[in-house]
Amino acid sequence: MRIAVLQATSAVGHVDANLDTLAAAASDAADGGADILVTPELFPTGYAPARIHHLDGAPVRQAVSKLAESYGIAVVASTVEQSGSGRFITATLFGSDGTQVLHYRKSHLFGTEEAQFFAAGTELSPVVRFGDLTVALGICYDVEFPEYVRALAVAGADLVLVPTAVPTRVSSTFDSAAVPSLLVPARALENTVAIAYANQCGTGFAGHSCIVAPDGSRAAQAGDEAKLIFADITSEAIRAARADNPYLRSRRLDLY
Repeated sequence: MRIAVLQATSAVGHVDANLDTLAAAASDAADGGADILVTPELFPTGYAPARIHHLDGAPVRQAVSKLAESYGIAVVASTVEQSGSGRFITATLFGSDGTQVLHYRKSHLFGTEEAQFFAAGTELSPVVRFGDLTVALGICYDVEFPEYVRALAVAGADLVLVPTAVPTRVSSTFDSAAVPSLLVPARALENTVAIAYANQCGTGFAGHSCIVAPDGSRAAQAGDEAKLIFADITSEAIRAARADNPYLRSRRLDLY
């Protein structure tokens, strides 16, 4: 499966302009032979929870569905979902015919702003067969928890698709650049899964989107600027990693 990951900056509140950017990326990804395009967290609305939490994501998801069908490429997009009085940050995988394949509500909310304006999802992403791989979704902060990705791997996931908007955050004890450079490869290696991690870039965001192979190596890597990256992840690579790496088989479930 050929995967494309979009790293870009979305304009807060400018849905039409952001969808135009997404459409251009879908066109370029399809021209590059990609089967699926993964885009950053809340890209259609821009990532600013206090300013966009009230927006209805249903029309946005409909637009992305049509876009996927138009360009003949599967697309992962992250939107706001309103359900009763609750609002959620979600990710949806649309197939190349525009049908909804996966939908997931972010379960690990980052910081006080997300927690103030959104509710946390209460279920793991479903795991479904897609092409020759089984795929699942995560959103940003989710992948920073070993338990989340491990649970998906145990459920059968080969590939985890992750829209994200990691902020630039540096202190004496933490640098958010470690997330794409250290944690994402670790999650892939320890679970023998591939991870496609699509971050926002520009002022305030860490960039460095990546596609990581199931042996923890970076199959593709972006820097600080807007970029579309590609990598091929095969079922053979997944099987080879799991044959060589016994982490999943060696777990001591009698102890933990």
